[in-house]
Amino acid sequence: MSKELSIDEWIDELDRGLEYRRRYGLEDSWSELEALFYHVHESCVNEGPNLIASTGDSLLSSLTVPRPTIGLKALQSGLVGAVRILERQDNDFIDTLEIQEQIEDAVLHAYLWGRGILKLGYDSEWGYDPKHEIPELGFTLSQYDKHGERIEFFSLAKPGVPWVKAILPHDIIVPWGTKDENDAAWMAHRVVRHVDDLKADPKYSRTRGLEPTLSRKDFVQSYLTQPKPSRVGERLASSKESEGEVCLCECYEIHDRKTNKVYTMALGHDKWLRNDPDFMQVDGLPFVTFSLVPTARTFWTTPDAYYLKTEQAELADISLQALKQRRLAVLRFIFAEDAFDDEELNRLLGVDVGAGARVKSGTALRDAVLAITPTNNNMVLYQDAEYVRKNARERVGIGRNQMGEFEQGGRRTAFEVGTVKQYADVRMTRRQNSGLARTYKRLFRKLNGIIFEFWKAPRWVEIAKDKWQMFTGRELRGQYKYSVTFSSEPIPTLENRKLMALQMYQALSQDPYINPIALRRYLFDAFSDPEFETIFMGGAQSATLPISMQGQGMSPGGGGAQAGGGQAQLPQM
Repeated sequence: MSKELSIDEWIDELDRGLEYRRRYGLEDSWSELEALFYHVHESCVNEGPNLIASTGDSLLSSLTVPRPTIGLKALQSGLVGAVRILERQDNDFIDTLEIQEQIEDAVLHAYLWGRGILKLGYDSEWGYDPKHEIPELGFTLSQYDKHGERIEFFSLAKPGVPWVKAILPHDIIVPWGTKDENDAAWMAHRVVRHVDDLKADPKYSRTRGLEPTLSRKDFVQSYLTQPKPSRVGERLASSKESEGEVCLCECYEIHDRKTNKVYTMALGHDKWLRNDPDFMQVDGLPFVTFSLVPTARTFWTTPDAYYLKTEQAELADISLQALKQRRLAVLRFIFAEDAFDDEELNRLLGVDVGAGARVKSGTALRDAVLAITPTNNNMVLYQDAEYVRKNARERVGIGRNQMGEFEQGGRRTAFEVGTVKQYADVRMTRRQNSGLARTYKRLFRKLNGIIFEFWKAPRWVEIAKDKWQMFTGRELRGQYKYSVTFSSEPIPTLENRKLMALQMYQALSQDPYINPIALRRYLFDAFSDPEFETIFMGGAQSATLPISMQGQGMSPGGGGAQAGGGQAQLPQM
């Protein structure tokens, strides 16, 4: 049996993990990259392009806008019927668990800080424990205290349902030398909760003497500074040093693969809050991670935004020089001291069009005033700026066209445009496949492992319109091959649905094996208009056939797929 580490030994492990993250993830620059992205960095004081924000938005749009669809193939006999149910359930999860939104957050994290991290859970945000399960319901109510007040606030963590959440890289620690979650001996998640919620949570024990260590402002500020090694286990703040009430506890939730346990420790507290079997380790650690930059040997890596930091600084400097050039290029005058009265001088320098000024007698006109127009070199600066932007696009692999801009510099043939697009798509496809498609596959493999294990009570899924199928998790348990396809189709609108329904009705109404009543009902549902039913003789539910379908040997309620499930009769030839 593996020897369990003490709290002090785990503190040393976490400290080493913090240094691993700082050194290889370039964590000292994370707050600067975030400020540059949101245009609040001190270098953004002068108006100019925000390269990190615009490139990041283009990258996120290219990777996350396409809608994913999960496909399954059974790798064991006897699972052919289960494939349809599980595939439908997985695609329903994309909407009900808001997985696409969580993936989008994780992609932004990967762009800014090098790693996108998704955490999986079941039933409770802070750990499922079957000891608290209500047997007849199949879930727990540990989201509430004994008085019925909510103590967990992640809305997607619902009783008896799995959940997925994007976790900030700032809150994750892995052992030194880890490459990804598949070879990590353990992963630790920094958790910050109100001290009263911790004490009221039935999953935690030994909370006597637990004291808060953070105010809410301390919590927000903690993401702007890198935790130094040896800080783990120390009290971060006190009521005298912090602004606002010190009411939060900073904890570390450690998922250990060696002991298959989950440990939770609070800083400044000398007892484990949790030391329990880790029920979320049904298929490895309950985390899925990815990076948009190829990782050769380390979990933490240089983020895309860091590559653009130099170019962003260059553009900020060019913008500042352009600003000064514009001010220097303002028209100026030198005039003889005694050539004008004050009134005439003000008239000359005023804003009136065609203004004139009288020169005192005895002063030659050519000597009275001299206009000075400094040379404006902004065009050279603009060329320099375009060169910098070109370098930035090459670093990230997004061309001007992929950023929604027209390519400049003369006409291009269709072949040239197609070739450039082809190779640009190759780079983006690699990111989509390695960064996202594999992430979806690993994510749903672990999600399905959770429902195989914990969905013991019957569940229902709509496998076709108005056709529901009951199942349990154990009935679906097995080995599957996962595939992911991305579609860039626009969100369907009511007008699109009407047009598609009309086209479908026109195409299928000539088929003698189509159920005409079901076809009419499909058209009626697409229009969603009560007045539309009056178009049909006898209404949308009428059994009267269209003229084109009369005399073809069909019964009013028949068709190729009859209601009773009987085999359709072929017409006599």
